[in-house]
Amino acid sequence: MSTGSIGPGTVLAGRYRLDDLLAESEGARFWRATDTILARSVAIHAVLSDDPRAAGLMDAARISATVTDPHLLRVLDCDDEDGITWVVNEWGEGISLDLMLQQGTLPPSRAAWLAREVAEAIAAGHAQGVAHGRLNPEAVLVTHAGAVKLIGYVVDASLEPPRPPDPLYGELDEREADVINLAGILYAALTGRWPGVTRSAVPKAPREARRPLRPRQVRAGVPRTLDAICERVLHKEGSRHAMPIETAHEIAAALADYVGDPALTAPPDAAGMHAEPTVSLHRGTPGTATPDLSPDLGGETQVVGEPVTEDPTPAAVHEPEPESEPDSGPPVADPDATQSFRPSVDDDAPAPARARADHGSPLPPFPDLPERPLFAPTERRVPAAARAGQPTGSWSSGDTGAGGLTGTGTRDPVLDTPPGGRLPGFWPFEGEPEENEVHTGKEGRGWLRMAIAIGVLLVVVVAMAIAFNRGRDAGGTPSGATNTPSSSPTAQGAVLKPTAVTDFDPMGDPPEENPETAKNAIDGDPATTWQTSTYRGNPALGGLKPGVGLMVDLGSDQPAKSVTVTFKGAPTSFEVYAASAGVTQSPGSLDQLDKVASRANAPERVTVQLSPAPRTRYLLVWLTRLPAVSGGFRGEIADISVRS
Repeated sequence: MSTGSIGPGTVLAGRYRLDDLLAESEGARFWRATDTILARSVAIHAVLSDDPRAAGLMDAARISATVTDPHLLRVLDCDDEDGITWVVNEWGEGISLDLMLQQGTLPPSRAAWLAREVAEAIAAGHAQGVAHGRLNPEAVLVTHAGAVKLIGYVVDASLEPPRPPDPLYGELDEREADVINLAGILYAALTGRWPGVTRSAVPKAPREARRPLRPRQVRAGVPRTLDAICERVLHKEGSRHAMPIETAHEIAAALADYVGDPALTAPPDAAGMHAEPTVSLHRGTPGTATPDLSPDLGGETQVVGEPVTEDPTPAAVHEPEPESEPDSGPPVADPDATQSFRPSVDDDAPAPARARADHGSPLPPFPDLPERPLFAPTERRVPAAARAGQPTGSWSSGDTGAGGLTGTGTRDPVLDTPPGGRLPGFWPFEGEPEENEVHTGKEGRGWLRMAIAIGVLLVVVVAMAIAFNRGRDAGGTPSGATNTPSSSPTAQGAVLKPTAVTDFDPMGDPPEENPETAKNAIDGDPATTWQTSTYRGNPALGGLKPGVGLMVDLGSDQPAKSVTVTFKGAPTSFEVYAASAGVTQSPGSLDQLDKVASRANAPERVTVQLSPAPRTRYLLVWLTRLPAVSGGFRGEIADISVRS
């Protein structure tokens, strides 16, 4: 190897073979390499020895190696030889946070768990006087096993130029920057926007007077506790009713209070980060909960992060809950993928059922009841006590109606009778039974005829109700019904007539998808449609891009409250985005839009309410998962209707 030369196939120190160039920034290169001695993948940062950053890179490697924490991708080796300065780190197999956010924001409990794991790692380094220096979503990795790892601890920052003063926070040391970026990790996981002071490919958080908006102002549904944690870090002077948070340890402690037991919140793998964790409460000892991380299991579930209240009822009085088949678990990421976008695979196939452990002592079996046939072939169904004339227990001599019976013994009001062999208000036969009475076996058929008559009557009533509802849905009035005025159109909002519609495919190459048929989605003719391309592999557009859709132009800012979409084929998963008020040019990327609604596995016709209801000119219907068609997966929209 000539001095200073480096490329695929180059072997450093006779051991590390460079395989794939992953990134390059101003002469600093990041490689995936193979440790030929241990036969494993490693990560290598490399610069030329005469680069001004070479000495800092070596110092950063030595400093990083002093921090021992399971969340860090450790430094394994470093050297400067043959004109190359290089540092070897562990290789992480998984998906980084910035790529996760391309698929959507995380559930609050997952976001809190992730930020807590990162905060504990940063706090461990700060306790030893070492800061990450370049913490952002790209530096946070969730492995295929569901563990959190930090990429480039200290090393990445050594290759970056000095950070200029921040317009909001001013001069920051590395520790202070880490704390702000920690809150930014939580903020980004909840909203999909980045408010930190380190550069990131994640879209920037919207700001007001240079201050990032609170997470709850960016995305609806963010828990107040997590919103307050972000605010206490990112806007200290605005936290009037709470002390500001100024250390990584304080962030970890605040998130620990929200998360509770991290084992209940941790995902089973990287692909499970977008699934809300649940805890199955099995009936056993009061106040105990047994975790079951399988999504959507039948029975009673408790969302992690909410308090588990004790059940005051003793376990012995509960009937055991039936087991249910769990749905298929979250898709498993490709084990060969490394920090790259991997869409979820089709998860229609059921997962094998898990056996649940028994909790508490089993209930005693129910006693066997004597056989009581409804119709006897040769004799009447006469209670044994009535035939013997020897009652058990005692009976009051009060009211002889159905409710005037008060038993003080162990008498069954159906199987036994009061003295005299007759239960007032119950005996269904005429006269008293005689010992030698002859019967034909047909005496019970009157009850059967009555049951049949009642069944026929119920069928007639149900048929009339169905006919009435169909007539109402068809706009007619059933005979005998009183005509009433129909509700005014304003009860459901006025229809907003779009003036134009265009295809929206910013990540396509070229960035368009059947633009010539986009107008079919607003022409009012259900026979004409706009179609996406046909994608192969899986319904998430084959993993080629996160979505594609149609941009509806209302002509001017309008108060939109709901959107109705008519598809051809189902199910289709989609989201609705809105441009801010005052925007007069059609947005060119998702960064310029705010999500206002979403629906997974929608039927062919569906209405979604927009929240918060925007005043906007442009609405985007963004398809994220497509129905199956011959040869792959394709979305098809016949009509889009907007109401105010």
